[in-house]
Amino acid sequence: MSNIPDYIITAINRINEFLPEKIKAMELQPTIKKKIPFGLSGAYDYYQTEIYNKPFIIAGVGDDDENMAPTVLARQKEVLLKQTGIIPIFVFNKIASYLFRRYTKSNIDIVVGNRQLFLPSIFLVVSREKPEQHKEPEKPPVLFQLAVLYHLEKENIDGITMQTLAEKLKTSYATVNRGIRWMKEKGFVTLSGGKEKQIRFNYQGKDLWEKALPYLETPVDFIVYTPELGISENGLVSEQNALAEYSLLNGGPYRIAVSKEEYKNLKKKDIYWDPFGEAGIEVWKYDPALLSGTGVVDKLSLYLLLKDYEDERVQIELENMINDIIW
Repeated sequence: MSNIPDYIITAINRINEFLPEKIKAMELQPTIKKKIPFGLSGAYDYYQTEIYNKPFIIAGVGDDDENMAPTVLARQKEVLLKQTGIIPIFVFNKIASYLFRRYTKSNIDIVVGNRQLFLPSIFLVVSREKPEQHKEPEKPPVLFQLAVLYHLEKENIDGITMQTLAEKLKTSYATVNRGIRWMKEKGFVTLSGGKEKQIRFNYQGKDLWEKALPYLETPVDFIVYTPELGISENGLVSEQNALAEYSLLNGGPYRIAVSKEEYKNLKKKDIYWDPFGEAGIEVWKYDPALLSGTGVVDKLSLYLLLKDYEDERVQIELENMINDIIW
């Protein structure tokens, strides 16, 4: 297997973790290779294997972040199967997480590095990193998410005291103290100094974002609806309309983000609340205005809000938005 690329070997080894008999990748037979249409012949690295005495074509792409539309990949699967009579297994080194879900809906046999497997042709599905990694991360205090995003997007808070952070985030010292203590236990921050403890993050930039991401969640606590538009001067543009501000996508339904304090003020007004109203008021777990001064919700909160949105265009633009951030 010395001529087989490392990413193909990695995928084969991942499959072998779940098979009673080991398989291996082999050079594709010339008679099969000739049957592959010219338009697809250079699109993949082709190899072959056998699983349970059944032949499979391995079609691999070794580049990172290969983001092929599911409809395109499904069509390519049909063409390869029709022309060769052999089911293809697509192997990618890395893809956007939302694409794996969409590929599975198209019933495409796929392996992503040493992580995800979806091989419906042999009834094998592994959608997580490793079989033992199934425990959900502990739910953190809201202050953790707010402090991380504030540090990444608004202002470097390394070296400030908990009292100063409480003032910046417009919350109580007790809330900050509980949140920072949790962050210290999880290894996100270090505390130094005497009575007035100073905070310092142990990670910076994109490293901090990636370390924190498993603990981060949608900023929305709940949503209320009304047929009345423009009811809050303090609301920030949110959801698809916010993404439209950061990308070339068109906007969507009327959505604004407000703090819980602002929502309390709105409830004092003579507003007609209707679950079928076209205006959605997102009440956030933290004040969205703390992270943005533009009238539009911040990028990282927006990503957390829309990351599970079932629209391929939205997911592509979210990935682009994150990739374009200068950390």
